[in-house]
Amino acid sequence: MALEVIIEEIRKKGDEEVRRIKGEAESEAEKIIAEAKEKAEEILKKAKEEAEKEAERLRRQEISGVNLEMKRLLLNKRKEALETVYEIVQDRIKQMDTETKKKLLENLIKKNAVGEMVVYSNKDDEPVVREVISDMADLKYGGNIDCLGGVILESPDGEVRINLTFDELLKQLYEQKMSEVSKILFGE
Repeated sequence: MALEVIIEEIRKKGDEEVRRIKGEAESEAEKIIAEAKEKAEEILKKAKEEAEKEAERLRRQEISGVNLEMKRLLLNKRKEALETVYEIVQDRIKQMDTETKKKLLENLIKKNAVGEMVVYSNKDDEPVVREVISDMADLKYGGNIDCLGGVILESPDGEVRINLTFDELLKQLYEQKMSEVSKILFGE
């Protein structure tokens, strides 16, 4: 009987040891699971933050792209409007009455001709230019050029050439006044 008591005692101690080891294992497993859950939550939190940052970056990039496209379209429309104004002015020059054109040509020639010079004009203005320079002994008519109107004055040796064509004058005026015209048209 004493052997049975000893065996029972060993079994009890063994069971207690199994329960203790099992308890420690369960406690360790719970600790490992808790740490794993904590790490998983950290990973998810970081992933969510990174995803939000990336989404915000993409949103800003998209907005920036849309803004750039809108600015490009607006600038193109403004350019078209300015070109339309330029074409309207060109048409008005083409439709200018003879008397106004004669006064303009006379002023251009008288204010800019110095000494002997050769005067060029377009074919339509030739009779008016010839009439204007007929009173000026130092000037002679040199022929026709392709332009809206106006004249080119040139020294006999060709070294000095003054371009007073309406095309050139309009181009210079357009370049100088483009910002003012833009402000008027677009309020900037």
